[in-house]
Amino acid sequence: MFISNHLLKKAPGQDERIGELRETHRLESRSQLDLIDQLRRQMDEAEALAKANQDSTAHNEAEITRLKSEAEKLHTETERVKGIAKDEEEKRTKAVSLLKTVRQKLVKAERERDDAAKEVAVLKEKDKVEREKEKSDRTRTQGEVDKVKADKEAAIANIRAQSEREIASLKEKHEKEAAVVKRQSNLELIAMKVATIW
Repeated sequence: MFISNHLLKKAPGQDERIGELRETHRLESRSQLDLIDQLRRQMDEAEALAKANQDSTAHNEAEITRLKSEAEKLHTETERVKGIAKDEEEKRTKAVSLLKTVRQKLVKAERERDDAAKEVAVLKEKDKVEREKEKSDRTRTQGEVDKVKADKEAAIANIRAQSEREIASLKEKHEKEAAVVKRQSNLELIAMKVATIW
């Protein structure tokens, strides 16, 4: 302290210089304090930002985990839907194939039905023609039978009439011959009686 006072005494005008140095030092100290405060604030902000980033990263990681889980679930659901779609497609293919088979059978059955109907119609027409022909033949045959019967009856009547005429003629002839024989017998008998008398 003694040295300082001594130096001060020996160096007039240095108070102002020391004051300036002190002021400068104070200002520098103040500037350093402000810088330290600024650095602390920046550090705090950096720490807050780092913590926010860490929280954001944790949140992002959780979100990524959730999204991965949902993606896996979506993939599983997609595979399940694909399986269902495949099964449905197979069922649809089988149904279409079965429908085609049924349709082909139906077309075949309808064709067979139409053919059978045509055949039945032909048989009915043929049967009708045959019945009409049979009826015509029966009518013609009945006419022929009736004609033969009439001719037979006429022939029998003619034969009967001729027989009756012949019988009558024979009877008449027999009666005449009998009469002649009787007269002759009577004449012979008379002649015998006359001869006896004589």
